Amino acid sequence: MRKTYMVVMIAALVAIVGNHLTSPSSGRAVSPEDFAGACAPCGAPCPVKK
Repeated sequence: MRKTYMVVMIAALVAIVGNHLTSPSSGRAVSPEDFAGACAPCGAPCPVKK
């Protein structure tokens, strides 16, 4: 029973890692310059001050 459990766990781990490695990337890497005019760390623009 213990060997079966180990085989199932290893197969699940291989499936998860394989799925992660074969999925398409979200795009290009993000650099700090992309958020140069942002106030928030998420890149939200600054509100207009009057």
